[in-house]
Amino acid sequence: MARAVQQKTDNLIDWEETAITGPALAFHAGCVVGDNFYIHGGVETKDSKTPSHRLYELSSSGGSWKELSFPGSPSLSHHAAAGLNDRYIILIGGWNGKARSSKIYVFDTEKQLWIEPVVLGFPEDGGLSSHTATALDSGEILILGREGSLRMQRRHGSGYLLSGSVESGKFTYREYTQETASRSGHTTNIIGSALYIVGGRDNNLVEVHPGFKSPKPPPTVTNQIITTMGKLSSVSKMPCGRKNHITVESPGAILIHGGETFDGKSREPVGEMLIFARKPTPSFYKVGVSEVKRAGHVCGVVGDKILLHGGFGGKNHVYAETFILGYKK
Repeated sequence: MARAVQQKTDNLIDWEETAITGPALAFHAGCVVGDNFYIHGGVETKDSKTPSHRLYELSSSGGSWKELSFPGSPSLSHHAAAGLNDRYIILIGGWNGKARSSKIYVFDTEKQLWIEPVVLGFPEDGGLSSHTATALDSGEILILGREGSLRMQRRHGSGYLLSGSVESGKFTYREYTQETASRSGHTTNIIGSALYIVGGRDNNLVEVHPGFKSPKPPPTVTNQIITTMGKLSSVSKMPCGRKNHITVESPGAILIHGGETFDGKSREPVGEMLIFARKPTPSFYKVGVSEVKRAGHVCGVVGDKILLHGGFGGKNHVYAETFILGYKK
């Protein structure tokens, strides 16, 4: 991995810029498959209606983002990505330049080709954007978030379970019946046997749903989030709602960074870093304010490193930098 630039704050953990070169993107989708971090699509200017079709790969050894140019890559932004079977990248929904879509695209990282499976079960008059896709130990993917118009959301709810396989060439949506609040630009993480939905609304910052299990435990590098939390004091006031932030899950806590807040005080992305812990009682801890003020960025855990890429900041500038999460000794 390339050498990191010294962080500028006294935060116990903070983002450090690396020499890794990459594309300037916001509202792109990212996921980790094997030892590689992949990002796809997004926009080059914040309010662009013309999404990218480009796919990039960053190996755990670092270097630079490598573009993977193969026929069939869809043009999408505000979509979701999930890794499957340590081989496939599943792209779900998103803005295609004309409308929200519910289509699914698969990139086979072994054969280096794009696949467009048959998709069933989603309402014909709707599509997905600014939603999340969470892999479950059942093999299904939980989809939560914005779909179509408000009229559609009232009729159909805010969640789906996606099942199927690349081998069968077919995926099926079925409505997720447990009541969830309508959200957009949120994140989802599983800790233990519960799903935590963070942000995407101006209130109810964290929503909890029991009865979920992740197919993999959080990487050991995320244990340092728990260690850091032990050196901080919990905050007495609930943080305000936010959207288009990122989260990193650890065995017992979630690190939250950036996004656009709903407090009316800031019209630009913030650099606020928080840790949410579920035990002994649900609590928030303030890490500090990072110099990296971003929204619409992506994050992934690659090997023993937690990486952040892209997003937009002040004056709607879209960034190309890649950061690594550093810990103060």
